[in-house]
Amino acid sequence: MTTPKTIILDFDGVVVESNELKTRSFAQVFARFPEYATEMLHFHTDNISLSRYAKFDYLLNLLGRKHDHALRESLASDFSVKMTEGIVNVPLVAGALNFLETIAARVPIYLASVTPETELNLILGQQKLAQWFRGVYGYPPWTKTDAIRDVLRREKITAADAILIGDSAGDQAAARITGVTFLARNSGLTFEEPTPKCFSNMFEVSQYVERMF
Repeated sequence: MTTPKTIILDFDGVVVESNELKTRSFAQVFARFPEYATEMLHFHTDNISLSRYAKFDYLLNLLGRKHDHALRESLASDFSVKMTEGIVNVPLVAGALNFLETIAARVPIYLASVTPETELNLILGQQKLAQWFRGVYGYPPWTKTDAIRDVLRREKITAADAILIGDSAGDQAAARITGVTFLARNSGLTFEEPTPKCFSNMFEVSQYVERMF
């Protein structure tokens, strides 16, 4: 590709090593309904890129409480508390800070995640990372594909000028749908065929991206 004009990062598994915390937090929430806890944990791991709300909607269907909005919000609140409490002890992905310090001096960096935007901004503040991002997109209100398209609009660039760095098949699909280049960080999750260019850590990603300038 040509020299990138902007880079969009996923959050979990790209900036912070939070995938294990996320799975543990889901397991604790699902434990409120032991008859479905195992099925729900499998659903989470099989659909890692789905938002928490989509997973709670699946649980509500199992419970026969599809329209129980109060329970949906209770589950989401419980999960959010567990994540925000645990995230302070979660390390950054190796090389993530180096990537931000090095690459942000060259091109704008954005963040796009399925974590709700308010929670995402809170975490970035706690981790002292907010300064590195020109814009932050979370779900709600933004899907990842809509976030990518909005970044392209804001920067007045084409898809060929942007890179998405993610760690899941969902990120890979969002890049394919929007036409941006995809680079993968291997956090242990799987990708679709054809397998994307994959890196063990963000030091390797930084070295690869720097060669594009």
